[in-house]
Amino acid sequence: MFCVYIIYSESIQQFYCGQTNNILFRIQQHNAAETLSNKHGVPWILIGYIIVETRSEAMKLERQIKKRGIGRWLQEHRDELIKEM
Repeated sequence: MFCVYIIYSESIQQFYCGQTNNILFRIQQHNAAETLSNKHGVPWILIGYIIVETRSEAMKLERQIKKRGIGRWLQEHRDELIKEM
């Protein structure tokens, strides 16, 4: 099982979308500033995630979200996200 997740930083007012097979660990990495590309946005808040079966499905969905624009994608699909951990 893999998750495609969307997080948000209030300090820089920016979304980030990624995929992982361990969402709790990945969110901890983001908030510990271990991810160089977005360490400036700490703290990151989980907006939600979608569970898929394979990594290839996760990578495909992540590309679709990023290509559409995360904010725009959320306007159309927010109800598809799981919001609780």
